[in-house]
Amino acid sequence: MRLYVRKERTSYILMIPILLLIIVIFAYPVIRTFILSFFKISFGASETRYVGLANFKNIIRNQTYWQALTNSLYWTFGNLLVQLSIPLFIAILLNKRIRGINFARAIIMIPWIVPAVTIAVCMRWMLLPKIGIINEMLDSMNIMKKQIHFLGHRFTVMPTLILLNSWKFLPFGTLMILAALQTIPAETYEAAEVDGASGFQKFRYITLPLVGSMIWFVGFLAFSWNFNTFDLIWLTTQGGPGTRTQTLSILIYRTAFKTFRLGEASAISVTVAILLIIIGVFYFKYLTPKE
Repeated sequence: MRLYVRKERTSYILMIPILLLIIVIFAYPVIRTFILSFFKISFGASETRYVGLANFKNIIRNQTYWQALTNSLYWTFGNLLVQLSIPLFIAILLNKRIRGINFARAIIMIPWIVPAVTIAVCMRWMLLPKIGIINEMLDSMNIMKKQIHFLGHRFTVMPTLILLNSWKFLPFGTLMILAALQTIPAETYEAAEVDGASGFQKFRYITLPLVGSMIWFVGFLAFSWNFNTFDLIWLTTQGGPGTRTQTLSILIYRTAFKTFRLGEASAISVTVAILLIIIGVFYFKYLTPKE
């Protein structure tokens, strides 16, 4: 009994460094942001003034906040639509046992390892209307005769950014779903073929149910990451044209470091945290795969 207590005490002692790291990196910034949301703070000001819920009232009354929230939801669910459908079919193709499949599985990781800064800078030049290679290729193939400013037009900018962001995410989702596909016994598909099941029926009644938990997990990660995406949007459009791609992450940055209203920026961050908690609870309670 003493040996068991000693081992348990040692395990708790060994957890102290990681707990301290979590507190310093995660817990303290969250608590500090929550506290700052009740104060009026301006860079360069001599004092900080407590204003209660005034910051929250200001952002709720501001139409820019609601536009950013709409853009964030559009951005997030647009990415989810692409990032949960295409990786599934790519993973099914990569699950085949054919020559060169290992090489294909290796090169598909390239978008994932390329830094977002590189993607943003390169694609910003490639998508330009007159000197960009994308417009040049479309014109040479007679697909489009008119030059398109993909990142400068209000109807094309958000779908273009969604495709760029999804291109970078595809390898992660594909490999996760591929790992789940490889756990399905081949005998399951053979038995279905004996029963006369078609390819679509095997996908619907075998593949989709058995990898459903992995798709759910990938969807949860994709939602969390996409909702808080900042780097790709800021490096390509900085929230433009106008406020067409200004998500809540971009609005927080602009409010804090462009207009120097740190209290309002903290209040926006708190509303984002509350919204994500509500959506997360709903996701885990109602969308979790059941046995």
